[in-house]
Order: sequence, then C-alpha cells, then structure tokens
Amino acid sequence: MLFAALAACGPRNADTQQSAAETAQGGLLTVGSITVTEEDLVRHLKDHHRGRLDEETRRKALDELAGRARLAQAALDADLQNDPMVRAEFARVLANRFKEKELSPKLREIAETPVPESRLRELYVAGKSRFRTHEKRQVAVLWLNPNGNPEREKQYIEKLTAAREWVFNDADLKDHPEQGFSVLGVDHSEHQASRYNSGIVGWMESAGGMDAWTKAVAEIAFSLSTPGSVSEVTSRPEGVFLVRLMDTRPAVVRPFEAVIDELTRSEKQRLRDEAESDFNAAIELKYPVLSLR
Repeated sequence: MLFAALAACGPRNADTQQSAAETAQGGLLTVGSITVTEEDLVRHLKDHHRGRLDEETRRKALDELAGRARLAQAALDADLQNDPMVRAEFARVLANRFKEKELSPKLREIAETPVPESRLRELYVAGKSRFRTHEKRQVAVLWLNPNGNPEREKQYIEKLTAAREWVFNDADLKDHPEQGFSVLGVDHSEHQASRYNSGIVGWMESAGGMDAWTKAVAEIAFSLSTPGSVSEVTSRPEGVFLVRLMDTRPAVVRPFEAVIDELTRSEKQRLRDEAESDFNAAIELKYPVLSLR
C-alpha cells in the first residue's frame, strides 16, 4: 500500500488522480492517493489479528488500515518520501522483499534437496586429510626452571638425573607408565598444573601448544618410542625437563559413515554461497552503478 504510493508520489495532477480512481475500483477504501486492497487487509489480519476473518475483526482491521493510510498520506503531502531516512528504509524493504521472492526459494530448494551419496563420497576422497586425526601422546613431565643461572641449571640436571634413576629402580613405577612420575612430581617439578598430579600434563600432539613450554615437552615426548620410556634429562631455554611417555593414540582417518553429516552441511553451505554469489552477480550485471560526480 505505502510502497505503491511512494512509487507514484510527486505532484498530483489529473492523470495521477484518474489512476488512483481506477485503482480504487479494485480496492476496499482510499485515502488521498493511497488505496487499501483486500490483499492489504488479509496481510494485516495475519500480522496483527492472528488471521481471524470474522466481520467484527475485519472492520477493526480496516479502521486500523485507514488510520495508517491517513498518516501515510499526510507524510506524502509533507514530502517525507524524499527524507533520507524514509528513502533508506524504503530501499531496504524493497531489497529484502526482492531477495525473499527471488533468492529464498532457491535457498529453500538447496536446504530440502538431499546431497547425492556419490557427491558426498567424492568430497570425502578429495578432502580426506580433513578427517585425519593426528597422533597423540599422553605425557608426564618433571620440570625445573633455573632462570638462566648456570649453577642452578647444573643442580637441577643432577636432581632430575637422580629422579630418572629412581623411576628405573622402582619396579612398580617402571612397569606402570599410567602412574606418570608418581610422587616425584611434588619435589622435582615447578610446573604447578601437573606437579601434584604425578607430573601428568595429558594428551599432546607433535606440534604441542601455543607456548614454547608445551612445544618443548611435545618435541621431547615424540622422540620417545614406546609407552613407559623416559627421556634423558634435557636442558633447554625453557628449563630442565624429564619427560615420560605414558600412552599413545595413533593417527586415524574417520570413516565416511562417521562424517556424512559434516560433509552434507559443508556442501549445502557451498551451494548456498554459490547461489547468493550468482544472484548478486546477476543483479550487478543488470543494474550497473553510474557515478553522478
């Protein structure tokens, strides 16, 4: 209703008055140049009256539409159709409605159409590296930080060397890597997160974490071969380390059946992005922007 009025707004003359009169023949009521149609009423009933169609509700809705039309006509007469805020809102609503009619059906079709299994298998093979998990190792560590003091570093190396010998001389600890470094963590480590938990820092990948300390631990852990093995005492810029490999999880590739949903979501998103890109490209081609300056 209002959009039609805005599109036709401007100086009123005999032609526009005749056009409004002709439009009014198919409408329910007019206010100035604005016509309220049956479609306007149905939409208003749906939006504001839960779609009720009884006569009393229709009359009330028509009164509301008439009131809105009066205000709209008053705004037109005040030349507010040229107000920048009105023009911006008008353009936004038109653009959204156009996309709703032209683009949304394509997006719904994409959402409702199953992706063929052959396509999913093709994507699985092409992107198999995405579904490969890296090898992980469960690690325990004893760590002391000499803070660049050579004499303290020497003492710490001796201290962790003694701890290493204790691991191999304690039959129970030697044969049970799941214990990490057991009670040694309390007196032989400054790593607060693990010292009271047998030195166990958890599962790590070969790249370690974001910080230099975990990268150092991972590098040492991945130099070990079998669960239960203990590294040499290693002095690095990050401190003095003794690392124990507790357990390993090999790298595996998740099977196709386990990633079907992930593949489907990814492909549907690609199709949606492609549909939106094609839609925008067609609009840009048909309606080039001409600079006025």
